Amino acid sequence: MRRLLIFTLVCPLALAGCYAEHWKEDEILVTTMPPGAQCTLTRNGDKVATVAPTPGIAVVSRGPDDIAIDCRRAGYAEAKAVSHAHGKAFDMDTITEGRSGYGYDSPINITLVPNASAGQSASAVPRR
Repeated sequence: MRRLLIFTLVCPLALAGCYAEHWKEDEILVTTMPPGAQCTLTRNGDKVATVAPTPGIAVVSRGPDDIAIDCRRAGYAEAKAVSHAHGKAFDMDTITEGRSGYGYDSPINITLVPNASAGQSASAVPRR
């Protein structure tokens, strides 16, 4: 009986230590080809993270809305992608652990396209 009492008192304390704030956050790996771009992540128009240079990991708070990713690199056209939110707002994790049931697509792989003028050298421009 004494063991049961000790077990009953110690287990909740041990489990309380398992709670972590990182459950309210998610990581999105952003890679570009070629690497070295600067990417801004926004949700509903608000900046939530920056990855510079790529590849890199953005840590974002979880939520029901998608995250837009805009990447720039000198000599390349701007590239865009979306990390879609998935999951549900109310589930057992939300109740027992206080974490959001949402997560995001990861990794996000973005191919940068060279600007048309970036590939031409000065000697390739026709002379008049």
